[in-house]
Amino acid sequence: MNDSESAAPPDPRHRSGSSPVHGAVDHRGRPVARRSSGQWTSAFFIIGMETAERSAYYGVSSNLINYLSGPLREKTAVAAAAVNTWAGVTSALPVVAAFLADAYLGRYWTIVVASILYVLVSILS
Repeated sequence: MNDSESAAPPDPRHRSGSSPVHGAVDHRGRPVARRSSGQWTSAFFIIGMETAERSAYYGVSSNLINYLSGPLREKTAVAAAAVNTWAGVTSALPVVAAFLADAYLGRYWTIVVASILYVLVSILS
């Protein structure tokens, strides 16, 4: 018996010609149809968020030592140590987010929460 013989009957909620993605569900727990989910809308959203995130990262990192040693009057060595710590933490946080996504939140809610945090921080700063 091969995989096609043991497959479950198609879900009636999907349009004809749209096969569900095996093992994938949407944020409501429904099976995901390849035809009606993701695609370019999701890709443009992720590309836009990543572009904004990288722009913010490099914008902050290029000015952080000047800000710490200028207006905040920290010594250059202390400012450099703070920037290195900040760069290390921002490099390690994706590992923490990946754990939370896999263990608790799921891919969809992790992207939603991260996007809301990015927007709130952008508005408040």
